[in-house]
Amino acid sequence: MNATVLLTSVDINIPGYRILRPIGEGGMASVFLAMQESLDREVALKVMSPVLAANAEFAGRFVVEGKITAKLQHPNLVTVYDIGSHNGVYYLAAEYIPGGTLKERIAAGDLSVAHVLDIATDIAQGLDFAHEKGFVHRDVKPGNVLFRKDGRVVLADFGIAKAMDGSNSSTVAGASIGTPDYMSPEQARGEPVDGRSDLYSLGTVLYEMLVGAPPYQAADPFTVALMHVTHPVPRLPAPHEWLQPLLDGLMAKEAGQRFNTGAAFIEALHRVVSNSPEAAAIQETRARKPGAGQRIASGAATQQRTRVSVARAGKRRAWVLPVAGLTGLFVVAVLAWWLLSPSAEPAGAAADVAGARPDARQVDAPDDPGLPADFQMPKPVDAGDADEVARLLNAADQLFEYGTRTEPGRKLTLPDDDSALGYYRQALRLDPENARAKAGIAGIVAFYRSFGHKACAAGRWAQCGVIVRAGLAVDPADAYLLGLQDAVTSGEAGEEPTLPPAPPAG
Repeated sequence: MNATVLLTSVDINIPGYRILRPIGEGGMASVFLAMQESLDREVALKVMSPVLAANAEFAGRFVVEGKITAKLQHPNLVTVYDIGSHNGVYYLAAEYIPGGTLKERIAAGDLSVAHVLDIATDIAQGLDFAHEKGFVHRDVKPGNVLFRKDGRVVLADFGIAKAMDGSNSSTVAGASIGTPDYMSPEQARGEPVDGRSDLYSLGTVLYEMLVGAPPYQAADPFTVALMHVTHPVPRLPAPHEWLQPLLDGLMAKEAGQRFNTGAAFIEALHRVVSNSPEAAAIQETRARKPGAGQRIASGAATQQRTRVSVARAGKRRAWVLPVAGLTGLFVVAVLAWWLLSPSAEPAGAAADVAGARPDARQVDAPDDPGLPADFQMPKPVDAGDADEVARLLNAADQLFEYGTRTEPGRKLTLPDDDSALGYYRQALRLDPENARAKAGIAGIVAFYRSFGHKACAAGRWAQCGVIVRAGLAVDPADAYLLGLQDAVTSGEAGEEPTLPPAPPAG
């Protein structure tokens, strides 16, 4: 969507590159398949939205992405070739990886346990290298996992990464950048993160590969984020129970109880595969030496790859929990969840904790509520910008109504390129002074003010904090939300803060 709009609205004639076709989009940029003419090779050309490029913070974040990723040369990380700007258009050229995403393969439902372990190993190797260099990804999710032609996994999009020492922080006060389905508890709380936060996200991806759905699900994104904070580590179904120690070591609620490094996770994975009776159903098929600069385990010259294949179904053995355990334990917060749940809440607050079960041992994917029946996805045509803006605003208004009344918070700000906020911002890219789009974004902020005040007034400080951070991600300078954020800080410290007056009803 963004890519098509950008092609028709902006001159992106970048010297040295010939654009072939759009291949993807995101909240900050659109991605095109292009030919790098000097070397006659195909590249993925990421082009930043010109409206965002005019914003110093967003432009800086884009440049940081290129510089960070260019430093991270590793077989399991995407390679950046070039970064620059031309006539006010920022661009980044990276290797083109045509094998599709992990999100697509999970949806296809054909991942074997052997393949799942291979994928997890590759992701862990890439993260281990990046963490050793001092960088944390902060958005590990299936959509950011790509496949090379040889099947090797590559982790992409360090666009929201930051140096672990904070020197390259690209966040704003109170904002937690990431995807709620996969973010760590400390990330949901807006706290400083390190590489163990990425390993938690790897745990959520591992769970989804095995089960087919993310570990925590709810009607709105900030309740999902809260579930990461308060719910116990999910339990794998019986056929995969033997892998539970790996999940526990990745998804422990306290960072100190997780694997310290990607290499530590890989070592534990090999121990589980070697020692568990269930692993008799899979077998290693080949070894692979680490690539240049690739650290698998301290002091190890080579490392067996977890390349395995599933044996025939007729040889399936009984599943039992392996005796070989890991030292990492997870924190069970059921009591905290019940304490956070309100006894009564207005019908409009659909995200309330009552909808999130304290026992996450069985995670059944809820029926997808879908979009409003009359929702129309905007389809770019060769019409003028005015018609395109009208389509974007109509889509945004419908999703705004849906995300504030039908399913509070859902499709309101996430995903960033398919939500009310996303469409309002796309309209502003074509018409920067559009009053309807500006009013829509103001309405989203007002929603978070109201919903956050309700949670704070009920003393549900953790949930209020998640909601407030979601609102500040839309408008980091909103004085009312910043006041609620101060109240959350005091409330979580055991104090009795004075809340600002309830905002006027919208």
